[in-house]
Amino acid sequence: MARGAVRNFETVLGAIGVLALIITAIIITGWNPLPKVTDWWNKVADSTSKLSTPDTSWTDRVGGQPSSAVVAGTAAIVSMRGTVEARSLTSGQVLWTKEADWAGVAGDGGNVIAVVGRRGTGLEALEPGSGTVRWKDGDAVGAWTFRDSVLTLACGGLSDCTLSARALKDGAQYWKLTLPGIGRVLNGINSDLLGTEIKADAYRDAIQAMPRAIPAMLGFPIEQKVKVVDASQGKLVREEHPSNTARVVVVGGRVLVSSAVPKDGNCRYSLEAKDPGTGKTVWKKDGYDLRTSSGAGCEQRHDPAGADTVLIATRGDNREVFLSPRDGREMWAGAEGDEIVAADSQYGLVRTDGGKTLAVVGFEKGGRLWQHEVPAKADVAISRYAVLVRDSAGGRLIAYAPDSGRTLIDAKTTADVLGIGDHGLMVGRGRTIGYLPYS
Repeated sequence: MARGAVRNFETVLGAIGVLALIITAIIITGWNPLPKVTDWWNKVADSTSKLSTPDTSWTDRVGGQPSSAVVAGTAAIVSMRGTVEARSLTSGQVLWTKEADWAGVAGDGGNVIAVVGRRGTGLEALEPGSGTVRWKDGDAVGAWTFRDSVLTLACGGLSDCTLSARALKDGAQYWKLTLPGIGRVLNGINSDLLGTEIKADAYRDAIQAMPRAIPAMLGFPIEQKVKVVDASQGKLVREEHPSNTARVVVVGGRVLVSSAVPKDGNCRYSLEAKDPGTGKTVWKKDGYDLRTSSGAGCEQRHDPAGADTVLIATRGDNREVFLSPRDGREMWAGAEGDEIVAADSQYGLVRTDGGKTLAVVGFEKGGRLWQHEVPAKADVAISRYAVLVRDSAGGRLIAYAPDSGRTLIDAKTTADVLGIGDHGLMVGRGRTIGYLPYS
């Protein structure tokens, strides 16, 4: 028994000695095995686990952590830190790879391009399927991508920059406008302008990466001012000066001023919509909260939620409504307890029955189009192609057709949604991505 104890003690001393040698080698040489071990483990985990049930049509591992995977025709444009690559939607095959500081997708239907930019070398507009260069802008430091055009920002000096609207096909210039004072603060892809914001935290990156129709008017934040640009003619039509209690955004072709002032321990709200050309008031409403303010002083810190054609607001009786930014009318008003959770240009999402039912409101026809029961804590969002419901607790992802409520996907998965297309979703977990087609 004593000999056994001695042997055990000698074994422990030997293990400690080996560990000490390894630690000494790490200190002297700087060798660190942990990243390689971690990478090996991630590869093993990725290769042995499915992204979803039913299966994705393909699964593959990318070189970095993807921030988005935008569906562009027959390809997915996958953005990672320092790199962008195109993957075939049908096979997952790498179609092309580019070093990039930022990337986006513009266009619609069969006319889609990938816009890839690098600091110091400008941007290139590429064919999504082949990587062929359609056109270049060597001076561009940033861009905004839309379904029908690309806005590029070129800065020759330290402050003044030139904003240009370009054709998708060949980069032909529709118009050019000098914006004094803009500098390089709006560099990169799709920098935030002063309009509405997406109300869908779990899917924000995937939805923001989808190209949208270019609004009639755009609001550029420059030197604590709002410069209003006519996007069809390329003219600077107005300049507004926001304050701590007045938020100025450009939405629905109007300059919208959301004011909130403290009174009797609460915030008193008012909305005013101006014509951008004349500055005259088009409509005005009191008592509608766009949720742009916070704090005891009613400071204006946020853009309103909604889309370019619709605003999400709470009126004085605490009922939530969809407002038209163009004429101020209520497009739809909820019942007591209804909660508006998202909107795009065509549809709105509303939780009813204590959050257990998700209803879709159509702005063109009015009223509810369809509804489904959903888990009370599920993340929901609406995009052009799908209404998404993710139950993280149950590990389930459902996609519905926005117009009819038809089930497009009902999958068991914990993967994130990286891209939303007209025929399926790009999903990912860690560095593993895959394409999940609609049924």
